[in-house]
Formats: sequence, structure tokens, C-alpha cells
Amino acid sequence: MNRTAKLLLLAGLFLICGAGAIFQEQAERRRQSTTPAVLYAVIWKQIAAFRDDDYASAYRQVSTGFQEKFNIEAFSDLARTDYPSVRRARRVEFGAVRHEGQHAVIPAYLFLDDGDIIPCIYRLVNEDDVWKIDSARVLRRWPAGRRMGGVRA
Repeated sequence: MNRTAKLLLLAGLFLICGAGAIFQEQAERRRQSTTPAVLYAVIWKQIAAFRDDDYASAYRQVSTGFQEKFNIEAFSDLARTDYPSVRRARRVEFGAVRHEGQHAVIPAYLFLDDGDIIPCIYRLVNEDDVWKIDSARVLRRWPAGRRMGGVRA
């Protein structure tokens, strides 16, 4: 292979790498510019499905990785046993969205009728420009009367 062919091959490889980097940066910018309302809607769909005992619809909101770990039956059992507070929540409020690459982390606060608050951390993942729930971690319940830190607006 002569020197000109090598230089053209090398230039072509640099162009391909550059185009890939630009494409990746644009995809990341698109994910980062997703409004919180879009992300909250994914969680709301799952909460509404849980309240209606529609576990198939709730299952459609979870990521492919989650579906590989749990089939629909295991997911339904998990939802009934580990997340009954989601069904009983009088209202749900969301905290600020934090982006971590292809993931978005969203705190949610489940307000129960007895005044207790159950914080929950949702982790969503972007799969082919569609946001899915990758995990939901229920934290320790805050008893009624305990104030949440921060300023109410």
C-alpha cells in the first residue's frame, strides 16, 4: 500500500470517528433536553396502572434490562408485595431530575392518607429515544409531621 492510500485510509477513519462522536453528542444533548414532564409521565403511567391492578401496562413502562430479570408474573408479585404504598398514595410529588448519561434519576414522594410520606428514587433509562423505568427504590417511611427539608414554592 502506497503512502497516499495510507493517508486516505487514515483520514477516512478520522472522519468516521468524528461523525460518530458528533452523533453521540447530539443524542446526549437530546436526552438532556428532555423536559421533566416527559419523565414524570412515564412514572405516572406506571402508578396509574398499579392503582388499576393493570400490571401488564405497568410492565410496559419498565426497561428491557428490568424485563430480562423479571417476567410479568414475578413483576406483578413484586409490585403487590414490595410496592403496595404506590397504590395507596393519596398524591405523588416529584423532585428535581438529575441526568447521568443515558439515565435520569427522579425522587418521588408518596403521600399517604395517614400523613406519612414514602420517598422513592426512580431511575429511568433512555432506550432508543423512549424513557423506561430501570429501577424504583422505596426508602424508609417518614412519619406524619416530619418536615421535608427545603423551601416550598
